[in-house]
Order: sequence, then structure tokens, then C-alpha cells
Amino acid sequence: MKSTRDNIVIGIDTSCYTTSIAAISLNKEIIFNEKIMLNVDTNSKGLRQSEAVFKHVSNIGQISENIAEKLRDYNIVGVCASEKPRPIKGSYMPVFTVGLNIGKLLSSTHNCPFFKTSHQENHIESSLLGKNLLDKNRFIAVHMSGGTTEIVLVNKGKCGKYEFEIIGGTKDVSFGQLIDRLGVKLSYNFPCGKYIDENALKSDIKIENGLKTSVKDGYMNLSGLENQLNKIMENNDNIDKYYLSKLLMDTIVRCMLKSLKYLCEKYEAYEVVFAGGVSASKYISKNLTQKLKKYNVKAYFTESHLATDNAVGCALIGIENLNLGE
Repeated sequence: MKSTRDNIVIGIDTSCYTTSIAAISLNKEIIFNEKIMLNVDTNSKGLRQSEAVFKHVSNIGQISENIAEKLRDYNIVGVCASEKPRPIKGSYMPVFTVGLNIGKLLSSTHNCPFFKTSHQENHIESSLLGKNLLDKNRFIAVHMSGGTTEIVLVNKGKCGKYEFEIIGGTKDVSFGQLIDRLGVKLSYNFPCGKYIDENALKSDIKIENGLKTSVKDGYMNLSGLENQLNKIMENNDNIDKYYLSKLLMDTIVRCMLKSLKYLCEKYEAYEVVFAGGVSASKYISKNLTQKLKKYNVKAYFTESHLATDNAVGCALIGIENLNLGE
């Protein structure tokens, strides 16, 4: 007979490009963190929502086979799934309905509570795992992913749940979109983050004059950066791909530094947690951490398997809801 120490909460997240299922014990030990990226055709810039939904359904079946044996040793006492991209009214994407309905079915068959969260909350919660912030009740979080670049002020409310207030970010394209668009033009397979990051780390060319940036009061306009990169590529047939990658990543660091320097001072919050696939960049984490330190801002970057899409945060949120008795 299984003991209470074998109790786990299942997390499910079906984002635009990854199918994720995770299991966490009640003492917050990761039992498994399974994820499969959705296949994207070569030279493609992404997937339609209808295509992504179909691929999620297929991936769920494959992951179920992978975790079937592991689940036999545990009691599922709760399930939590992402139902939408962000915790704001009107936020919606069809891809999340796959994980949402699989979660409801799983909780029903195991006769346990079902909880809903958002993709953004999932990212931030997983990035907090193992981090010893000086003040976990109030901090700034940066969500940098393929489709999102947002800076939010996080406060723990009276009921014990985190409350989010958007205080900065991009007003047009995201960092992830810039990286992917450059990568596709350099003939890399989508998504292109790891290739651009590796290129930037390999370049030993010092950037004297970077791209011109537009940052005001914590908000950034990035479409101008894409135009500048395109002009450089049009005017240089033999441009160094390593330098070009470093030029973009350096600009991302400088944009984020300007935004966070302003916002940390304005809100008197000097701890910043980074979440989302773009935050898995070694170039960004190394350089931004060093630059923020000069302004007495502590940066918390996490391991790549928790920075990129996963469902660990969903499971952690499920545990918190169980503890709150909801």
C-alpha cells in the first residue's frame, strides 16, 4: 500500500511549442518533468493554433506512455493545468484547452482536486524553485519567451496567492520573436534561441556601437531593432553570423538593463526573477547579472530545463492550492 509520502501533484502545460507534464511530491521534489516540443517544418516561422492543438493531442499520448510506469508508484492527490497565457482578463489561446481538458479528465479519474493557472504563472513559479529570495512576498519577475516580453511586479496577497501587475515590457514584438526571425534568416531551424545564443558566446568581437534602442519608463519598442538588423544584413553579403548574433543579444541585455534599472528604483524592489525560454540564454544571464549587480539588483536565473517551457510550475501551484485548502 502506498504511503502519504508517495503523494504527488500533476502539472500540465500545453503552450505554443511544447507539451509538458510534470509531477511534484508534496515536499516539492521533482518526480518527473516530461516535455516534447511540437514539430515545426524547416524554414517555418511557427505553427498555426489549429496545427499546434493537433500536435499536442499526439504528444500527450506519447508522454502518457513514458510516465505510465512511474505513476504506478504514486498517489495523485491533485492536478493543475495552464488554462491561458497570462493571468489577465481576456487572455486566451486554443492550445491551452488541450492541457486544461486532459487535466480535468485526470483529476476526475483519480478523484482529486483540479486547479487552473496561467502559462506565465507556471513559468515564474518554476523559476522560483530552489531560489532563496530575501523577500518572496514582493519582487519583480521578467517573462521572456517566444511570444512574450513582460515585466511584472509580484506581490503575495492576503490569501497567500501571488498577484501580478504588469509594469513594463515590449510594446510590439518580443525578444523571442526577434531571435527567431534572425535565426530563420541565418538558416537555422525554428525555434532558433539556442543557435543564436551559442553564436553570441563564440564571438570575440567587441561591440563598439550597438543597435539603437527605444526604452522609456520600463517599456521597450523592438520593431526598430529588427529593421536595423535587416539593413545590416542587406548591406553586408559576408556578415559574421557570430557577431550578428552577439549584436542582437547585447542589445537585449542593454534594453532589459535600462528597463529594470528604472523599475527597480521606482518600485523599490531589487530582486528580479527571470522566467521563459529566452532567459535560458547563457549570454543574457551572464551579462545581465553582472550589469544589474552594479546597481545593487540581484538577478535570479534558473536552469534551462526550468526556464524553458515545462509544467513544474503548474504542479507547484497545485501544491500551494492544496495547502491553502482550496
